[in-house]
This record gives sequence, structure tokens and C-alpha cells, in this order.
Amino acid sequence: AVCIFARWRGISSLFGLSFSIAVLWFYIVPSILRGSDPLVISVTGSLLVLCVSLYLSHGVNKKTTIALASIFITLTLSALFSAACVFFARLYGGGSEEAILLQVGSGESINLAGLLLGGMIVGILGILDDATVTQTATVQELRRANAKLTFSELYNRGISIGREHIASLVNTLAFAYAGVSMPLFLLFILNRTQPWWVVLNGEFVAEELVRTLTGSMALVLAIPISTLLAAYFFSREANREERDAEH
Repeated sequence: AVCIFARWRGISSLFGLSFSIAVLWFYIVPSILRGSDPLVISVTGSLLVLCVSLYLSHGVNKKTTIALASIFITLTLSALFSAACVFFARLYGGGSEEAILLQVGSGESINLAGLLLGGMIVGILGILDDATVTQTATVQELRRANAKLTFSELYNRGISIGREHIASLVNTLAFAYAGVSMPLFLLFILNRTQPWWVVLNGEFVAEELVRTLTGSMALVLAIPISTLLAAYFFSREANREERDAEH
């Protein structure tokens, strides 16, 4: 379906997806199993995926480069915010049966808190790709429609669209996490022996809440950052073209 509707761009995006899976399979997972810091490995692997898959999916052009720069900035801020959330919420990464089995049954010493953080960073990547490329493309089209728009006008019009994007994607993100955790929610609803404050402070629920919080924060940061960078560079491009036309 991607190849039919997106044609060559769809085919190149599938190559980007294949590269992303290869990095996950041959670099991120083996490095974590060898005892490397999961957070460092996840961040470096994510940046490697971005540099290749983003250009494969969207082409080598100014729009993609601006989106990539926006992702770098947002990903750095999101990593710091995620680490702070995990630290202050005192999460240790044992909020799932898989993590517990990995720690007990694998025979390897794995930093579960770092693994939790790394998983958050990898999960944030998809949101950032969508948000930054969409906003950058929006500003670019606004500039093409009216080359006389100034930096502030481009930013204000772009951020107006971005607010609608934030509202829809935050809701989508929350439901995506809720869908994955649906059996967990049903289990807690059926278990009426524990008060709600105990349930909400349990590792299983707290991890999902923090994961949703960090993903939503990354989205909120990505929209203004990408809009600001796009408005700045595309407005400079318009000014340069005007100067060349005068000469």
C-alpha cells in the first residue's frame, strides 16, 4: 500500500524502516546484552537511525535537514526530561513481567532503569519524525504560497497549525499507550482489594504514566522548535532570493 500511494518515496521509506530494524537488531540489543549503558546505546542508535532513515524517507533537501536538526534538539531535551522523571518518580525499570524475567532468567546484569529510559527514547523517535517533518513542510508550503511572509508571520501561521497537531497527537499518543496496557488496566479494575493511590504508585502503572508524560512533552517541544527553525531558514531563503532579483 505504501509503494502504491507514495510511489518512490514509499519505497525509500521502507528501506529506511529496514535500516532502523537492522540498527535495533544488530547494534542496540547486542550492546545492551553486553552490559553497555542502555540509555547511551539507545540515544546513539536512535541518532544513527535518524541520520539515515530520515533522508531515505523524505529525500536529501533543506526541509529534511531542518527537521533533523529539530529532532536532535528535541531528543536531547527529551532525554534529560525523561531521566529526571525516572529519577524523581524513583522508577527502577521492573514495571513489566518481561523486565523481571529478563533480570532473573537471562543471567545477565542489565540496568533496568537505563533500559526503561532507552525504551522511552526509542518510542519518542516516531513522534518526533512525524511532528518535525510535518511542521517543517507546513512552513515551507506557506512560504511557497506567499514569498513575502516575514519570519514572525511564518512562525505565527505555522505554530497555529502546530497547536492543532499537538492536540490531536497527544490524544493519539495516550490511546496508543493505553491500548498496549489494556490487559493491565483490566487487571487493576478487577482487583478491588487495593486502594487507588496504591495502584497509581505501583511500578506497573507509574511506568506507563511517565512514558506517556515524556512522549507528550517531546511532542510539545518538537512543534515550536521545528516551526522556529523552519520559519528562520525559509524566511532567510526568501530574503536572499529578493536580493538576487534586485541585482
